[in-house]
Formats: sequence, structure tokens, C-alpha cells
Amino acid sequence: MFFKLPWFNRTKKDNYHDTQVLEMDFLVDEFHEAMADIKDPIRTRMHAALVCCQSPKDLWFLRGKLFNLISKHHCENEANRRVARLDQKLRFFVDHHPDHTSEELPSGPMALLH
Repeated sequence: MFFKLPWFNRTKKDNYHDTQVLEMDFLVDEFHEAMADIKDPIRTRMHAALVCCQSPKDLWFLRGKLFNLISKHHCENEANRRVARLDQKLRFFVDHHPDHTSEELPSGPMALLH
């Protein structure tokens, strides 16, 4: 009377169906989307800084400022959610883009620091 349930022995696969970003412009758009509902002078400075970004590493250094901006106007949980989505897209971009290497972004433990 044993039978195999369909969810046994399934491994969790990375879900990148909405993270197919292979252009820097898409990453910059993610930053803009993450702070779209915030009205603050810091947002204007963030827009100016995003225009100057040349690599994913430049974007990585702006994510801390983005986290602080979102947590100031929303809650920290919302900031974690938005930045986690951005981190996922940054990681996918660096792992799959031929011109960039994964060494450009900090490793896993450093990624947890905000």
C-alpha cells in the first residue's frame, strides 16, 4: 500500500523566470522601480548616481543607500523585500553576462550586510 507522492524527492530549483536581466539598463530600472513610490530629495540624488553607474559593482554600492531610503519611508521588512529582489537580479546578471564575473559582487556573507 505504498505509493509515491509527487512532492517527494523534488529538489527546489532556482526560480529565475522573472530575473532574466542581461543588460545594465534593466538593473537600473529595478533600482528606479524599488524607489518609485518615494518622494524624497535623496531619491533625486540616487537617480543622478544611477546614471553614472558603469558596472554591477557600482550598483552594489548604491544598494545600501537604497535600503536606507526605503526603510526610512516604509518599514524595514519592505526594504528587505525590495533589496532582496534587486540582489537576485544583480546576482543573475553577473552570473550569466559574458562581460562580467561573479567576483565583481561580494560573496554570500557580505551580501547580508546592509
